[in-house]
Amino acid sequence: MHSTEEVKVVDRKVKLEEMLSSLIERGGYSRNRQAILESVGVTAAALSQYVRGHTRPSFQRLVALADFFGVSLDYLVYGEPVSAPSDNGSPARYVERALADVRTQAGRHSDLMTRIGRVLADHIDVVARELAESRTAGVEGLIEQDEALRVERYCQQADIVATDLGPDVIAMPGGDAAAGQFFQVVTANLAKGCKYRFLLAGELGTRPEVVTRFRGLVAAVVGGDQLNENCSFRRTVLPVMGGAGLYRLDVAPLAMEEPALFTQFSKYLLNGTWLGYLIRPNQESNTDMLMSPSHTERACWAFDALWNAAGAHV
Repeated sequence: MHSTEEVKVVDRKVKLEEMLSSLIERGGYSRNRQAILESVGVTAAALSQYVRGHTRPSFQRLVALADFFGVSLDYLVYGEPVSAPSDNGSPARYVERALADVRTQAGRHSDLMTRIGRVLADHIDVVARELAESRTAGVEGLIEQDEALRVERYCQQADIVATDLGPDVIAMPGGDAAAGQFFQVVTANLAKGCKYRFLLAGELGTRPEVVTRFRGLVAAVVGGDQLNENCSFRRTVLPVMGGAGLYRLDVAPLAMEEPALFTQFSKYLLNGTWLGYLIRPNQESNTDMLMSPSHTERACWAFDALWNAAGAHV
């Protein structure tokens, strides 16, 4: 007697060559693959054969490649990201549950404030226009850190020239790391598919351990697959005078949910979507300098040029 249930077999397309080539390119190993060769234990010729699809690696080599790039086998072979595994044996899960409850309560409060804000939308718009017409920080070309944090929530792409990852990760004694002020926004954006490119410059370019800690924190939240799919790091040896942020924004929800910010910064948007700013070169100030649209256009071009010429992050 046969079961009436139909067993369905999912025929997944193998994308090993495509994913391997993409991971090598995103990691900045296109010009120098030595780190991969040493970690996986293969020759340059063998790795080239894998990338071209002429030969397939053994299961042992597949596992080694996945470990090197910090991704799952499903992602490496099929290009399908999987969620980060939960650590049921760690006390941290109870802390996370408590934090989740706090976030839920905060979310309810936020919803209430949003409804109140919509009722007062007309008044808020009037005030926002008055602020925009006065000598406020936005009109003078400045953006405060809190404002940058709120704007970054609406990013679809973020290109960062980083001389310091302090806003994202805080180095702790003993080699540990803690989440920085921007960390939660970054991980939330990555989970939604926002693309981040961090170009490491200056002293940061010679401190790979900082990037390793940051990647570890991010992977613990969004998973190694999402990290490698949406977040890339490269370092440049070319002289860079300071840090910068370039945001491609989803302006429709920004204008609806943050009308005052949108009014304040809309004149600085390139093509209605890109916002650029220069990161302050000191720890005492709390404001960064906004770029004009033409400056942002030049900065986007310069970032792509530096990115394409940059090397691996480690």
